[in-house]
Order: sequence, then C-alpha cells, then structure tokens
Amino acid sequence: MIHPDSLTTYLRKFSEKHPELPHINPHAFRHTVASVLINAGQDIVTVSRRLGRSRTSATLDVYSHMIAEADTDASEVIADALLRRRA
Repeated sequence: MIHPDSLTTYLRKFSEKHPELPHINPHAFRHTVASVLINAGQDIVTVSRRLGRSRTSATLDVYSHMIAEADTDASEVIADALLRRRA
C-alpha cells in the first residue's frame, strides 16, 4: 500500500525538475478520465461510477458543457449522413 500523498509528492518534484512543463495535480487525472469517457460516448451513469460518485447529478453539473458539445457533434454527424451532399 502506498501513502496517499505519494503521487502528489512525485508530481510536485517532477514539476520542480521540469519547470518548462505545466504543473499537474492528481485531481487533473480525474477530469481527464471523465472528459475522455464523455467524448467517447459513455453514458453519464458509467462516468459517474468510474469517478466514484453515487449520484450522477454532480457529474452532470461539472461536465454538462461537454455533454452539450457531444450532442452538437452528434447532430452534425447525422446531418452529414442524411442531408449533406458528398463530393
């Protein structure tokens, strides 16, 4: 078992050794996972569970903008397939 602060300490030291790179904290990985899953079309229940949340409402609050963007993208795909001419 590792100490809960091990990853935070590692990332801090890594950032100190590589000041040309942006600092990243462990919580950023959580947002990355959620973003990747939503962009891949995973349902919000699955994303919430992966994040360890018991309710989807918090996930929807934080990531609703991404879900709206995915919906817009889906509309464009349908429009391309059904309505727009192909060259």
